Amino acid sequence: MSGSATITVIVARAKRKLKEVGATSEETAKTPEELDLDEKWLKMSSHAGVVATKDRRYYLTSNSKKQH
Repeated sequence: MSGSATITVIVARAKRKLKEVGATSEETAKTPEELDLDEKWLKMSSHAGVVATKDRRYYLTSNSKKQH
């Protein structure tokens, strides 16, 4: 699998997991441990609508929920 294909899979997995647990706002954001995802994957997904809070929790923005 090429590097860009791997990143696409990682981003899709991160977004899917955030949707599954309902992490769609700062109030419902989850830690990497709660998501069972490596934090670097979540950081790599920032261009796809994954947002980090100041306390290392992550959520999916409403704009990104319409994608994929």
